[in-house]
Amino acid sequence: MTSKAAFRHDVIAGMHCLVPCDADGFEMLLAMKRGKEVLTDIHTPRNVRHHRMLFLLMRHVIDGGAWEGDEETLLDWIKYAVGHVKTSIDHLGKVHYVPKSIAFVSMDQAAFLRFFERAVFAICHRLLDDAEGWEKLRDEIIEIVDGRYASQANHMGRAA
Repeated sequence: MTSKAAFRHDVIAGMHCLVPCDADGFEMLLAMKRGKEVLTDIHTPRNVRHHRMLFLLMRHVIDGGAWEGDEETLLDWIKYAVGHVKTSIDHLGKVHYVPKSIAFVSMDQAAFLRFFERAVFAICHRLLDDAEGWEKLRDEIIEIVDGRYASQANHMGRAA
């Protein structure tokens, strides 16, 4: 039996309940005794669109020449810049920072949205020297992901 599964909120016979979305969730329910209380950790799954937006943003920065490394090193830089790090102190009292994960299981949608907004802001302020343009850059990335620019470019006979 797995320890994680997807459930959806539903109302059945006037009762609010969680209904399994797949075989893993159904298997979890079958393994429990009827009436047994369990603890749950519920979070909203992350929007794949926002994940695409982050990687498009990083590609924009790299292709524009504002970053000389690859996406992996830029992502680590972003994590440090927005404070998405784990802080620890070693036995000598030295502080160490390790970037935290942004994997789908590590961050829900609300946390990732905040991370993304802060990433755009940090990139504009520290890499692009455009402190005022962070909202414009964010909106451009959203339009590209949503396909508005692609459809305009195809209409004019250019590749997006």
